Amino acid sequence: MFINLFKTKQLFFLTVLIVTSFSPSCASQEERLALAKQEVEIINSKLDKAEMITGLIFRGEKRYHYRAYFVDDKLVYIFSDLNVGVRSASTNFYYFHKGDLLYFKKDEVGFDPANVKRKMSVKSEIYFDGDDVLESVKTVRGEYDEITQEELDEILEEAKKLYEAAIEKKASSK
Repeated sequence: MFINLFKTKQLFFLTVLIVTSFSPSCASQEERLALAKQEVEIINSKLDKAEMITGLIFRGEKRYHYRAYFVDDKLVYIFSDLNVGVRSASTNFYYFHKGDLLYFKKDEVGFDPANVKRKMSVKSEIYFDGDDVLESVKTVRGEYDEITQEELDEILEEAKKLYEAAIEKKASSK
């Protein structure tokens, strides 16, 4: 009887151990979003003490001026001004956690490609958990719009290029 009770207790504690060790990956989308927002706040609170690296990269007609911020030698934030020719400019904010894009914010102003005399404003905010989008909001001229997969892919590619450029720049500055 005591042997069965002992085995039952072992099984119970083993189950609890397994469940608690995997619980972050089993968190709901709302919980993961709350954790992502909390991490962005933590990064913001550390930026005044972060090491800053500045740089410039070109991709086609796009020109990125960026400031990358490192906390404990880990890249956590990139602020980028992006100019696309003379028709538009955008300010982009990239937050990283363990090398992955965590949060992206974009404020773009320019002229509508269809009607060059009409001004256009685009604002986007996206929270990521790895490749998953936890929350996204986009407005074009004040109206809500959908973020397409093509836009997501472009954002992730830009973040990757900026991240790599900043890491390379920091390594070369040592």
